Amino acid sequence: MTNFIFTLLLGSATLITGSVTQFPLLEENDDHRLRIIGGLSATDGEIPYQILLQDRGRSTCGGSFISVNGTHFVLTAAHCVPDVNDPSRYTVVAGEVDRRTNSGNEQTRKVTRIFRHDRFNTRSYVNDIALLVIDEPFKVNSYVSPIPLPNQGQKTSGEVVVSGWGRTSVFSRRLSPVLRQVYLSVIDDIPCRLLYASPNTWVYSSMLCAGKVTGGTGTCNGDSGGPLKAVNGDYLAAIGSWGAICAFPLQPGVYTEVSHYIDWIEQQAYKVSNLFGS
Repeated sequence: MTNFIFTLLLGSATLITGSVTQFPLLEENDDHRLRIIGGLSATDGEIPYQILLQDRGRSTCGGSFISVNGTHFVLTAAHCVPDVNDPSRYTVVAGEVDRRTNSGNEQTRKVTRIFRHDRFNTRSYVNDIALLVIDEPFKVNSYVSPIPLPNQGQKTSGEVVVSGWGRTSVFSRRLSPVLRQVYLSVIDDIPCRLLYASPNTWVYSSMLCAGKVTGGTGTCNGDSGGPLKAVNGDYLAAIGSWGAICAFPLQPGVYTEVSHYIDWIEQQAYKVSNLFGS
């Protein structure tokens, strides 16, 4: 489908549905937050950069294992870590696939410091990004390894893959105990802005839209902070941030585009290296 046709469809959808209510991919007081609609189950070691973020032992968001100048961090959404002054409440788990069992591949780390973007806006979700410092490095192996970052300003197009745990249907509260993944297509900024054109929402240039025209698969409430990987290049293209109607036709998910924040990530990593004298 051409971008022109897609633009017409998105514009029609806007006229039909009217204004769109924006919400983060995270619900208050919801233990069932990590959700992928449709897609396939992942296997051990297939998504070694996937992180499970826990708040006081409760699964809340996803994240990505990244390495900056040899130091290990977790990258997630800013709204996933509302309390930056108490990092001890958060833990991160790498190597997790099936939450029903302990495979021996899991690695749990404590969060010791949180760098949340100081211009994060809780209404527009612009700058929805946070860098988590952990108490000790992960042991890199075939089950746990970092995902490369893009270059500053790099553009992503084509297919992407998102991953997380949770609902297999938008109408069900049944969670998937197994990590799932789904392939989506990047949607250009202009068609995406046409869809979300309302007084309550705006798709900024630092955001990336991805979904399927026909719906049926995609992210939903709770995929916040989780990774969106570019298929062409295998780098971390974006972070789960917000959306409207889960896996609905012409309702793409909106993500924080990582390439807009490479300089910011490196600046925070530099602060950590100075702090520890490395």
